[in-house]
Amino acid sequence: MLTHRDLRDPIHGFVRIEGPECDIVDTPIFQRLRRIRQLAMAYLVYPGAMHTRFEHTLGVLHVAGRLCTKLDIDDSHRRIVRLAALLHDIGHGPFSHVSEEVLAELATEEAKTKAGGTDKIHELITREIIRSDASLGYLIATKDRDDVITLLDKGLDQPIYRDLVSGPIDADKQDYLLRDSYHCGVRYGLYDIDRLHDVLSRVSDERGDALAVDDDGVHTMEQFVLARYYLTTQVIRHKGRLISDAMLVRGLTLGVRTDKIDFLKRLYSFESGQAFIDEYVSWNDERLVSRLLEPDQTATWAGKFMRRLAERRLFKVMFRRLVTDIPALALNVGGVAAIAPTLESEIAEALSQHSGGTVHPEEVIVKIQKSPPTRKSEGNVLIRLPNGQPQTFESRSLIFKSIDQSLREEHLECYAPFEESDEQRRQKIRTEIGELVTRRVQELLSSGSPTAGVSSEGSHAS
Repeated sequence: MLTHRDLRDPIHGFVRIEGPECDIVDTPIFQRLRRIRQLAMAYLVYPGAMHTRFEHTLGVLHVAGRLCTKLDIDDSHRRIVRLAALLHDIGHGPFSHVSEEVLAELATEEAKTKAGGTDKIHELITREIIRSDASLGYLIATKDRDDVITLLDKGLDQPIYRDLVSGPIDADKQDYLLRDSYHCGVRYGLYDIDRLHDVLSRVSDERGDALAVDDDGVHTMEQFVLARYYLTTQVIRHKGRLISDAMLVRGLTLGVRTDKIDFLKRLYSFESGQAFIDEYVSWNDERLVSRLLEPDQTATWAGKFMRRLAERRLFKVMFRRLVTDIPALALNVGGVAAIAPTLESEIAEALSQHSGGTVHPEEVIVKIQKSPPTRKSEGNVLIRLPNGQPQTFESRSLIFKSIDQSLREEHLECYAPFEESDEQRRQKIRTEIGELVTRRVQELLSSGSPTAGVSSEGSHAS
């Protein structure tokens, strides 16, 4: 067994993996992460965004190790924290977070209950992989695997251990901000990681030891928050990225519900058990793209959407408006799922009339666009005062509240195929679509009666 291995990394210089970690990295289940891109199809906007979950996970391991050293984490907990950092992304499906959305969309009520919510299904998959994968079982003791699962789920012993892997300023965020910025070729997500580590400390409260920032590190923490804000607004929320993700989700969902594609159903219809896990981990970005571009998928919706993405024929933004600007919507954001099929059908009809062709309702996507989910708000970060007492970062920072509010904003958006080249006509059509959407959302939500033609899952009936 190797005592350690040093790997070159463009973000951190050298990343050291230690002892059994070397063998874990060499397992098929971990090597699979080389074929799952960190930012799905963001390379359609940022050509350099070809990095994968593999190098990101190694970066998270490196940062977690540095944090353990800085905070004097004892050796037994350090080992578990590093293992958790190494395995925290092992349950990602093709296109990373896109798979999470498809799994949530297609999940049965039983699956949602077992997972603890639709947003937790991928976390349940991660835990099942750690628990059941034979190669991991051979390399990691049962108790260590149980401790890793506990840490990633509810936390282990004291809060500080989970804070390092799954908290407001965890190793995951610290790596992806720098890594995504680097590979996208932008300078939006940059912050001083060395200074941030200098000002981190422990603080004790009724729960035990927790991760905190020293009193003189408030400005350093603000720089970190600004980095996340800029990367989120300029990269994660870039319209091309949002549209490509939405097209992937729509295509894959239709592939199961309407096309009845067997391999997609096996991949995305979550069921607890080894048979599902074995199928799930056999897929990656490359395999799924190649399979959906094969001739037998040409006539399927899943194949059509994948072909558009492969040729970078992205849908266009037809409408975008703050939820708070539409009174009925502000009072009932959850109602959009029920009325979306009616809106999509009416928009498709309007676009067909303008284009002289046929725009299908399946090709119109109406959705609430939220900020990417975060584990916790940085406002909950504790500041360690000179007397050792904790205080929240939110209460100390002058800039946090406005940034946090901006990141929480939700928009109602509509994407559709739109090829009009004349600028004046393009603006006229968009204005008409905007007026249609605003009026019909107000009418449908105010009446309290959604629609005809809505399936029980809130999507187009097959």
